[in-house]
Amino acid sequence: MTDRVYPANRPGVQNLNGAYTKGQAYGASLPRYRPQPAKPKRSRGCLCCLWITAIIVILILLVAIAAAVLWLLYRPQEPKFSVSSLQISKLSVTKSTHLASEILLQLTAKNPNKKVTFDYDDFNVQISSGDADLADGSVPGFFQGKKNTTIVKADLKTQDSVLAASDATKLKSAQSKGKMTVDVNLDSHIRAKLGKWKTQKIKIKVKCSQVPAVISKTKKASTSTDSKCDFSVKFKIFKWYI
Repeated sequence: MTDRVYPANRPGVQNLNGAYTKGQAYGASLPRYRPQPAKPKRSRGCLCCLWITAIIVILILLVAIAAAVLWLLYRPQEPKFSVSSLQISKLSVTKSTHLASEILLQLTAKNPNKKVTFDYDDFNVQISSGDADLADGSVPGFFQGKKNTTIVKADLKTQDSVLAASDATKLKSAQSKGKMTVDVNLDSHIRAKLGKWKTQKIKIKVKCSQVPAVISKTKKASTSTDSKCDFSVKFKIFKWYI
């Protein structure tokens, strides 16, 4: 009987007991270790952000729906302002560029709404020509009912107001002509009432640009201008108006 010749032991890697494993003894390759990627963990902070965002979106939608319903029910329109007359009864410019003036102003405020009323605070009024401030003053606030037209009158004065040399020259030229154009600006707060619901006070601005005016001491020289004004609303966010 012939002896079987076994192959010589092939080099391998010993285990902890110093013996070769069966696969290692016959040169079988071991599988490489591949670490499993860690599963991402959801942060509680992200979930809170999602909930807050969803709540904000829902609130915005509810406010938009409520505003749409109010608009459909009441069809609110903004008030209309115009300058019905403006007379500069006094305009004196001294050699030292000091100004003394007196201006008679008449405004017309119209409420075109059938179901909305307005309640105005006192108005701050400023009349200017270019960079020169001609007169400042205030007008008492008033309540304006539905489909109402209100006439607002103001007697505005200034004394010893200092002018720039260029503005003083322009005003002297206008004084010699007896007429000029001015800008009228008004600031106030308004509260609207729609049925039983009242809004909070909202800041408003009324701007009347390039209003023609006569320079005369007689009231008969007051001209009817009927200059339309721009009406704008300023919303307050924290400390700023936009």
